[in-house]
Amino acid sequence: MKNKSIWINKDDNDIEDSLEENIECDILIVGGGIAGLSTAYYLKDSNKKVVLIDKDRIGYGATSKNTGKLDYMQGLIYHKIEKNYNKEIAKIYLESQKEAINEVVNIIKKNKINCHLEKVNSYVFSGNINDEKDFNKEIEFYKDNNIDYKIESSLPISYPSSIVLSTNNNYVFNPYEYMMGLKGIIKDKIKIYENTKCTSIDKKDDYYKCLIEDKYEIKAKYVVCATHYPIFIVPFLIPFKTEVQNFYIGAFQVNDTKNISILSYNKPIISMRYYDKYFLYGRRSHSSSTDLDIRKDLDCIKIEVKKYWNKDIEYFYHTNDIMTYDNLPFIGEISPNLYIATGFNKWGNTNGTISGRVIRDLINKKDNKYIQLFNPKRGISLDKIKNIPLYNIKVSTRYILNKINPHMNYYDKNVKIKFINGKRCGIYTDDDGKEHIVSNICPHMKCNLIFNYVDKTWDCPCHGSRFTVDGDIIEGPSVYSIKIKEE
Repeated sequence: MKNKSIWINKDDNDIEDSLEENIECDILIVGGGIAGLSTAYYLKDSNKKVVLIDKDRIGYGATSKNTGKLDYMQGLIYHKIEKNYNKEIAKIYLESQKEAINEVVNIIKKNKINCHLEKVNSYVFSGNINDEKDFNKEIEFYKDNNIDYKIESSLPISYPSSIVLSTNNNYVFNPYEYMMGLKGIIKDKIKIYENTKCTSIDKKDDYYKCLIEDKYEIKAKYVVCATHYPIFIVPFLIPFKTEVQNFYIGAFQVNDTKNISILSYNKPIISMRYYDKYFLYGRRSHSSSTDLDIRKDLDCIKIEVKKYWNKDIEYFYHTNDIMTYDNLPFIGEISPNLYIATGFNKWGNTNGTISGRVIRDLINKKDNKYIQLFNPKRGISLDKIKNIPLYNIKVSTRYILNKINPHMNYYDKNVKIKFINGKRCGIYTDDDGKEHIVSNICPHMKCNLIFNYVDKTWDCPCHGSRFTVDGDIIEGPSVYSIKIKEE
């Protein structure tokens, strides 16, 4: 079994240089996923100097670990948004998703990007007949907005279901290949730096000073933070307004494929689709602060794949989804000339794309009908923020429990916690008997780390930062490693 994303199935030697000097630009884009690349794509023909940086390789972040769906049928999301706000807001969100799909399809066709784009029928299903009321509410929204839908008797594959709703004109693709296509389009007009980690963003007079590894400085008038999870806590206090959810995907080979995309309603979230000669089965979406032993998630997928298809999974990988309190992403300006694109609620391919258009228009001071919809500072009322206390209770409970019992969640003899010179350290002993010693405290907000026994990484259960056994940062929001400095 390969513990890696199925999308990145070959080595890409087209690596950009790291930044090794102080530079200035008009617009700095931090993050080389679909949101950052889309923003760069829409700004490539501007008369401004644009720079894009990524702490790792372009396209290796959260986007490369998603299910590769371009789908406006996002569970039963529209009646939820209608409940939180009104019918008009739900309709505008639908329009944003359809526009994003059309944008991606047009970009792929115009630039002849080979990324396995396929048109599919989408299905949302439930195994519980008691969910019929919610399905009926969604159907009413479909009727009001002229969405072509069908009520199906069953799913197009052998899988248990009680209620099935389908739509057409959705797509699937390989998100990594698409991002590499975007990179190829923009690199002649926009300077790209890889392996270039931004560690802080500070306002200085009429510009921002962005430190790179605390060594170099980028001076920019506009900064777009498109890092999946913003690297800063202030402004906007993202850790207190969102929840991080883990989602797990297994892939295995099949003999026949179909042009379909399937998603369950309510938990456990189940996502299914075909890709090339593989079938992707996503399962067990849950808060990163609960169900801490990833081996249980892996075992669950293995058992169900064996049960329904009599197969063994060949790929296993997972991602962190940033969930907002009202089912709408945070895209826009949070401080003068500082922009974020985050909280995509599992739909990063569409929301990441539309982020680029919204932020481009904000920078150019042009109208865009989605600016207010996604405005991070949009007005909210008490009935729309009930999830915020729940999110914070989950995280704070995990934070406190791990502080009280520093040895909890360590079930393997190869992993232990020790206090060395007064510092809480995590120690992993590999198969050769070598000890790998790191700090067990996440630099982001000081949560205690847990060990991921499948990927052999140290993971933060609070906000999703991940580190290698030797302490190097894999993904944020932390920007610092957990290496122990020799004294």
